[in-house]
Amino acid sequence: MNTPINFPEFVQERNSALLSLDKEKILAYCRKYEVNISGNGDAFWAAVHKARMGIKGFPEAEKQISRQWLNEHGFKTVF
Repeated sequence: MNTPINFPEFVQERNSALLSLDKEKILAYCRKYEVNISGNGDAFWAAVHKARMGIKGFPEAEKQISRQWLNEHGFKTVF
């Protein structure tokens, strides 16, 4: 990405994509900001849910959804 990033816009778009849990929206965000993420199965969703849990100020109810998904799929929730 050669243009400067507007950080508030970047964060707003990131949060919107991650809150949506919409794979296409998340992938579009990743393409726009050149974020490398696997688009395949559990690896993709584990990365999404871990990202959601790592965002300070993300709604606790949303973090709980991610914590539950990670636990149900055998991924660690403490990192």
